Amino acid sequence: VWIAASTHAGEDGILLQAHRQLLAAHPDALLILVPRHPERFPEVLAEVRREGFGVVQRSTGEAVQPQTQVLLGDTMGELLFLYALADVAFVGGSLIERGGHNPLEPAALGVPVLSGPHVFNFLDIVAQLRDAGALETVAEAPAIAAAVARLWAEPAEAARRQQAGLAVLAANQGALERLLSGLDRLLTP
Repeated sequence: VWIAASTHAGEDGILLQAHRQLLAAHPDALLILVPRHPERFPEVLAEVRREGFGVVQRSTGEAVQPQTQVLLGDTMGELLFLYALADVAFVGGSLIERGGHNPLEPAALGVPVLSGPHVFNFLDIVAQLRDAGALETVAEAPAIAAAVARLWAEPAEAARRQQAGLAVLAANQGALERLLSGLDRLLTP
């Protein structure tokens, strides 16, 4: 199971191509595809169906079956739950020049993180995750598929990335308290 979360227009097709490549070697693979904005749910569902994938919508409550290839995360408030179901997470808004979304969400759940190259909204945390070996940058469908397949094939590497992400999260805990303390020192006469 892998998740592509907070996706934007222009990314879903690339992610579906990657999933098609994964299915060639892993016919039981499941992609949880979660568009960023609810108004995109119908268009993404139509694209998944047009591409011929067996799809289940989370909003219907229908169970995932062996023939299900894509679970469309078309609900609100469940992203962390859906991240927790995955073995690997791709964080959207990063294959296009949108700036990416928060990679700490999957990292906090111990899920290895993939991201596209456009991460200007989270430069510092992406750099920390990348430097720790917890985040891998991928830019096109073949690289996405290869990265997911590698993490499935190498559980020790997936575990190392999980631990690296959790370590980055632990190192950043208390940042707000440190900031407020620093401001207090500057503002106190």
